[in-house]
Amino acid sequence: MSGFLDNWKPVDTNKEPSKQTPKVEVLPSTSEVTQPPMVQNKSIPNDVVEMQSGMATGFEEDAGAEYVKEQLGVERVVKETPKANPKPISNGEWSYPQSANPAAQAIAIAMSSHFRDEPKVLCGVKGDRKSGKSGIVNDSLTADEIANGAQIWNLDFDGGGDSTVSAHHKDKGDNILVLNPWATIKNARAKVPFDYPETYNKTMDYLNYALELAQKQDEYFKLHGKMPKPYLKTLVFDGMDHWLHICGTAMKIEDLELGPNAVAVSGRKTATKIGRFNWEFRKNRYQAAMYVFQELARLNVHVYVITGLKPSYDKNGNEIMGADVAAWMKDTERDLEQLIEVRIEKERDANGSLTGKEISKAQLVFNRTSLRLPEPVIIYVQESGTDGQWFGYDGLKDGTFESVKDTHALDTGDTNE
Repeated sequence: MSGFLDNWKPVDTNKEPSKQTPKVEVLPSTSEVTQPPMVQNKSIPNDVVEMQSGMATGFEEDAGAEYVKEQLGVERVVKETPKANPKPISNGEWSYPQSANPAAQAIAIAMSSHFRDEPKVLCGVKGDRKSGKSGIVNDSLTADEIANGAQIWNLDFDGGGDSTVSAHHKDKGDNILVLNPWATIKNARAKVPFDYPETYNKTMDYLNYALELAQKQDEYFKLHGKMPKPYLKTLVFDGMDHWLHICGTAMKIEDLELGPNAVAVSGRKTATKIGRFNWEFRKNRYQAAMYVFQELARLNVHVYVITGLKPSYDKNGNEIMGADVAAWMKDTERDLEQLIEVRIEKERDANGSLTGKEISKAQLVFNRTSLRLPEPVIIYVQESGTDGQWFGYDGLKDGTFESVKDTHALDTGDTNE
């Protein structure tokens, strides 16, 4: 062991303490002084500089300077506290501060990106059967858009999309994708051929992928100032009445567990088990698609949702003639930017008999992006013994819903007679 006892020496207690002469042989190591201290300068080291900002309130900037000079023989050095992030003077110019918040980067990208000057299109199309509702949307690509790879995706619940494209849109066959959202049950003895919960999931898969694509192509445009090739221009949801039925049936099967298939959950007996507040399941499923439509429209994809009409009834259950309403959920029109109603007018002679001539007309009911409502647009004319004539709705191509090429009136030279 080493330490304090290393230097211990015995003391003779028989002698008087005054006559004991201390004998120093080796001083402890802690007492060695190899060189006397030297003062090389009279200034205060930099690390001993007093920080003026730490002084108590009431002291002046030069407080204590005379005392320091008197005691130390040097001037007291006053140094300002450095600021955390000094900013250069910018002659009045200013920019947003840097931040770790993800929103800061999003704002910076938005400020420096290319602007797409296009109207927002989320348009509902309601009307008579076979009135050209799907046709006017499938006919809404310009020649330049076709050449640049613009696409229309048609989620076809009605089942007529393929035949319509084949018969009337062969020139745009590569630009129109007809998608079948129905999921079938692979069971030869199934009471219902469709799997409604899986049809719901399949449809939402299509919509969510369309949204993912829209986000990517929007980013591409902001960077390059042009659209990629190919790109999604228009989404058509053809069959909102079917969608409402799908959401209701999936609710009964999956959410409320009232039965294994559409037949088992049908009828009055099942309806009485649902209850008033359980219908929120159907509404939430229905609105899930509407939320995607709104986001697609915000990303400059033209969205058209199509439905037929259903009759209205009085309190006694009698049908009210001429009071047909859209066969979608009643709040649907609240979420739309535009609404078009398409009706077929059947011509009659002076005696009131049908002549066999039908005229399909589209009327823009409202447009949130414009106060102007154009005159009804003639879509087609069909007459017995003739090939008929297709006019279309040219105002859908650019999302303005009005074009000088639209037909609003007929004369004798417009139809084949």
